[in-house]
Parts: sequence; C-alpha cells; structure tokens
Amino acid sequence: MTIYSYLQDFQPILFQTFGNALKNNNLSHAYLLDGEPGTPLKEVAFYLAKSLVCDNPNPFACDKCLSCHRFEEGNYTDFFFFDGAESSIKKESVLALEKAFNMTSVEHKGVLIYVTHNVENMTIEATNALLKFLEEPAGKVYAFLTTNNLHNVIPTIKSRSQIISLQLIKRDILLKLCESLDITQEDIEMLVPFYNIPSLIEEEAKSERYPEYKTAVIATLEAFSEDPRKGYLKAHELITPLRDRFLIKRVFTYFALFFKDVVNYSIGHERLFKSYDTLVVKLAKTIINPLPLIVTTYEISKKVDDYVNTGLLVDELLISMIKETSND
Repeated sequence: MTIYSYLQDFQPILFQTFGNALKNNNLSHAYLLDGEPGTPLKEVAFYLAKSLVCDNPNPFACDKCLSCHRFEEGNYTDFFFFDGAESSIKKESVLALEKAFNMTSVEHKGVLIYVTHNVENMTIEATNALLKFLEEPAGKVYAFLTTNNLHNVIPTIKSRSQIISLQLIKRDILLKLCESLDITQEDIEMLVPFYNIPSLIEEEAKSERYPEYKTAVIATLEAFSEDPRKGYLKAHELITPLRDRFLIKRVFTYFALFFKDVVNYSIGHERLFKSYDTLVVKLAKTIINPLPLIVTTYEISKKVDDYVNTGLLVDELLISMIKETSND
C-alpha cells in the first residue's frame, strides 16, 4: 500500500483538504499532523512535503520524477528533518534551520520545507525558537509537525498550525489488508499494535532489529511461564544487553500487551496475539493477577529515557512479575 492510496482510502479528510490546497496553491505555512501511536505520521509528513517539490504532481507526489527520487534518497537540499522520536529536539537544531532558511533556496522550486517528528519532544528552548519561526514564516517556507499526543503540544504551536488528525484503521480491517503480505500471521499480529499500515508492518517484520526484540520477549515469557526463576535469568540474558532505546521500550511494551492478553483470556475476550494462545494460557496459569503488571510495565517503559542501566529496569519488571505468580 502506497502512502497515496493510504490517504485516499483511509484518510479522506486529509486527502481532500491537502489535495485542494495543492490544487489551489493555498497552502498553510504549518501543518500539525496528529494521530495515535501506530499511525504513519512521519511517512505521511514526508509524502506531503515531497508533494510540494514533485515535478509532475497529481496534485500529490508522483513518486516517479527525479525530484521525488532525490527526496526519497535524502538528497533534496531544501528539506530538513528533525526526529523527536529518537531524542529530544534541541534549540541548536532550530537555530541551524533558521540560519539555513535565511539563505536563498538551492533547488529550482524555491520551496523550503522542514518536518519535525514528535514535536512534543522539543526542549523548552527549542520550542521557543520554533515559535518565532512559525510566527514570522517566509513566503515559501512550509512546516510539517507531527505528534502522538496533541494535548502535549503547547497551545501557541497549535494556534499557528493547521491541525489534521489521522484516524486509525480498524484492527479487523488492517488484519484483512495484511493477508497478502509475505510474512507470517504471528508476525502480523505482533506488529499490528505498532504499525497501522501494511507496508510498514512488512518492512518492520523484515528488518534486522525485529527478530532481536521479538526473541527477547517470547523467549523470556516462555521461560517465565515454565519457571519464574528461569524467566528472570532469560530476561537478563536477552533484554539487559540491549542498548538501543527503541528496542528496550518495544520489549517492555510487548510485556504489557501480553499481560493484557492474559486478562483477555481470563475474561473470555478476543486476544491480540492469537498465534501465541498456548503461551498466553501458560502465563494465565502462572500469573495470578496480571492487571497491576500492565500498569507497572508501562511505568517502567517511561523510565527508559532516564535510565542508563537496563538491568535495573529488568529487575524491577521481573520482580513485579514474580510477586504476582502462584505459589504452586
């Protein structure tokens, strides 16, 4: 599924609003894209930005011309990207952007564009610098900001941007769309909670990092369901060595989701991970009360940005899990 077809089929408001703005040359200087975790905010922001420089727009990017290819390859000089998902966006980045945009555009389109992904993760100093930039936009400078939590974006940024919300594709529809993907059903189920578009699900399933965090989760839970002490050792063997914040957060989030499935199993509700029903059943027999563990795990996940020692977080989680096991 291309981003164009995704917008056309599942984001009709954005498709119509931005398409009309492109056709009528009536673009806002700043767009704030809001969506729940899983919505392809960064990919949509990139595609909308690319549509401003496409040589043969329809009115969206054609994805075939030289400008589109250069944009995809990261070789379009008048485009800047700041990723708040990886680390906090600092003032120096915004000042560097301002300095670059004070110069004449290099590309023949004469359009200067920047994407700020997870804008809520800017430092206070960076936010103030960005506000100045938004308050005094130059003629052909366009911003695409994204957020998973609109409430965390300060009002002054929201007031200076056109806000467009992306809607989640319903889970049953998304699972149906994924049936044609060249990946297993268990991988589809594992990734649907994190990626709300088939192309990103397949891309992640085939990435080098996916088996690493998937194995850490499944092997630890399998060991824990057999013997909590073995689970503790397995967690330190597979999770503690992880250094990438993304991987560590993803692992802890999966634990919370599996605890939710234990609850779903206990009350007869549909499970997220049907392919792992056997594991969920074994966990349900081992863990007496999974509800507190859901909250605990999400709280631990929030600490990843502040903690250097992953082992301490693993200890906190596994000790909490052991406390909720049966005494049989």
